[in-house]
Amino acid sequence: MSIHIHHISKTFGSFNALKKVDLEVKTGELVALLGPSGSGKTTLLRIIAGLEFADEGAGSIKFHGSDVTNRTAYERKAGFVFQNYALFNHMTVAENIAFGLRVMKRPERPSREDIDRSVTELLRRIALEGYGDRYPTQLSGGQRQRVALARALAVGPQVLLLDEPFGALDAKVRKTLRKWLRQFHDETRVTTLFVTHDQDEAFELADRVVILHEGHIQQVGSPTQLRENPKNEFVANFLDCVMI
Repeated sequence: MSIHIHHISKTFGSFNALKKVDLEVKTGELVALLGPSGSGKTTLLRIIAGLEFADEGAGSIKFHGSDVTNRTAYERKAGFVFQNYALFNHMTVAENIAFGLRVMKRPERPSREDIDRSVTELLRRIALEGYGDRYPTQLSGGQRQRVALARALAVGPQVLLLDEPFGALDAKVRKTLRKWLRQFHDETRVTTLFVTHDQDEAFELADRVVILHEGHIQQVGSPTQLRENPKNEFVANFLDCVMI
């Protein structure tokens, strides 16, 4: 599922968080939104998800050619994973994963048997078979983040959006989970965008990296392209490169 963002702007009071942003993400890509705090990366991700809306009349968002600019998050069917997991502590792992399926409108809702099969398959994919009856408080941070990812994937999202997915984890777990997410993406090929302020994380995981600063996209490219050919002084300084 491709994503096409055209001239998206967003203001909060007098603050311009995004300024006529253009970006295209190809089907099956894993793309990182990278930049310092306040650069607009999380705002852009939330607008793509439908959790925020761009300024009225300011640009458009299309999923695979279909205009979703004014559609709700539910209508867009974008899976969203938060930094703090946002799991329901009173529900088991299996119940958390199944939640999005069970609250679907009746004509769209799978049968109980199909939901159970989906949960079993997702537990296998996230390497947590046998953990379905546990509660989030009985899991490690890395395990909880994998459950959050499985819950987002359960509803068959058109795109997967992750906001600082490893930000709450320690360095060792972050590194392990990064490798796991890359392998997981290569298996599923769900078009994925993730926000990070960690350059190593972005460069290790992403097919392409989008560098934002003060509401503008400064440069888009593969990790190699960005390191070897920074477009401007900000990118060079941010990545600690030497411009030739």
